[in-house]
Amino acid sequence: MKKIFALAAVAALTAGVSAYAANPFSDVGMDHWAYQAVADLSAQGVVEGYPNGTFGGEKHITRFEVAQIVARLLAQESQLNASQKATVEKLAAEYADELSNLGVRVNNLENKVGNITWTGDSRVKYEREVKLDPQEDSHYEITGRIRLNVTAQTSPEMAVKARLVNTFSFDGKNLDRNPYGDNGIIKVDRLHVEYSPMKNTMIDLGHTDAVIGSGAWYGKGINGIVATYDNNIIGLQAGYGRLTDYSNLEKKYYIPHKDSKQGDLEVNNPFNIDTKKEMWFVQGHTMLGKYVTLGAFFTHFGKKESTKPAGEFVGINGKVQLGDALSLDGEYVGNRHLVTDADHKARFWNAGLTYRLGMANLGLHYYDVEAGSYIGGSNLALSHGMDGQPGRRFWSASLVMPVADDVTLEANYNFKSKAQPRIHKDGAQPTVASLRDYWNVSLNYTF
Repeated sequence: MKKIFALAAVAALTAGVSAYAANPFSDVGMDHWAYQAVADLSAQGVVEGYPNGTFGGEKHITRFEVAQIVARLLAQESQLNASQKATVEKLAAEYADELSNLGVRVNNLENKVGNITWTGDSRVKYEREVKLDPQEDSHYEITGRIRLNVTAQTSPEMAVKARLVNTFSFDGKNLDRNPYGDNGIIKVDRLHVEYSPMKNTMIDLGHTDAVIGSGAWYGKGINGIVATYDNNIIGLQAGYGRLTDYSNLEKKYYIPHKDSKQGDLEVNNPFNIDTKKEMWFVQGHTMLGKYVTLGAFFTHFGKKESTKPAGEFVGINGKVQLGDALSLDGEYVGNRHLVTDADHKARFWNAGLTYRLGMANLGLHYYDVEAGSYIGGSNLALSHGMDGQPGRRFWSASLVMPVADDVTLEANYNFKSKAQPRIHKDGAQPTVASLRDYWNVSLNYTF
């Protein structure tokens, strides 16, 4: 059997397993009849191509290659329904010898005891802020992180999940040269129950993940409940609870005054958000044909001062596939409430390109972050140097590349970092402060 036909059959088997599908192979064009199947399975980690970036679909598939696919399906067993699990178990029995040679136990996944599954990842990361002044002390940090995930599959519809994490700095300090919080302490940063009452639907309760929009504005956690419906064409989500990261709230900012002669307003916490009160969000996304994805979200927060409005944010985001390897994406987020005497509502936006070169993903994006538009919680280094500034503008280059089995190299470089223009009293010329550029490189291993 040719490889392309075998993979189409596997794609039918795993239909409903959610994953973002971007085409990773140069020899499977978007107009190929099996494009969606191959892209979906690649996104799920079920299939891999050759080092030259091709899939080789016209080649005949071997029993050993089928066994490799079955092993990866076993690793995603908790995401399959009862019928899909039964089919995978039949395949596992058929390819028992090959799976044994791969080190996979046929009586369920390796490292699985009863209905308990263990996975994890580890990371070593080097990060550095670039000096603005040659006389300034340079500063860098090396940190390590280990995360251990445990899943208890209590029924085909329900799973209890937890994650233990240990993050430590080699010198005990962060980039601000302050003591690193929880340095070397093992803690539980995820503990939640997932319940799937019907196909394409998930209810997630507890200390879990929350990605709002593209994740550039917020991509950390929430203590609460998140309900999701996603059929790979339309996705809807609603969440209620307390976000786990408000790192950008309690800072001093300068915001443009509606009377330019007054100079900028000096404001502490322009959001009026009470982190001890629950918030809620709703969001959705849809596919427009094969090449365009559009999304939007709305958030509402509890007030810190009852006489003032709390920040509410509206965001839109999109992605356009420009070819097999190139895509364009962007996001715009606006604060719906105006800070008293400010000349406009704060806004956040980014846009950029991502290009797949062989096995590597290269990215280049521009970020414009105004004071009062970003609460914290992005997985990006957005807030470096924003304290005491009107905001920040910068370019960001990124690289993600596998370097060995289960080992990925990641690198990011934020450059040409500038503050938003600072308006002074009595018509003086606006000034633009230079901010420190920042870069990091990390090795990530999954097991």
